[in-house]
Amino acid sequence: MALRKCPKCELNYLRGNETICRVCAAEMDKKRRHEPDEDEIIMCTECGERPAVRGKDLCEECLREQKRQADLELHADQVRADEADDPIEEAFPVEDDEDSTD
Repeated sequence: MALRKCPKCELNYLRGNETICRVCAAEMDKKRRHEPDEDEIIMCTECGERPAVRGKDLCEECLREQKRQADLELHADQVRADEADDPIEEAFPVEDDEDSTD
């Protein structure tokens, strides 16, 4: 029987009636062992207390908190930008009262 190349990697040769080479078979087996089962519950990486949302690393509560923090940060950046462009502050500079004593 003539040797033929593996249809998956096209690098290694097949022996006998193999459908894929031993290297590709070992890689596929390794992937199957490391992929979580659909029934397996993955815990939240942030709090570690609740199950993570399917396809995410965080639970619903942590995702909400992460979104809230991002919104607060965006709002704070907008306020800082507005304060930097505020024409009233430029027209009336604030003077320090170093000489006043009460």
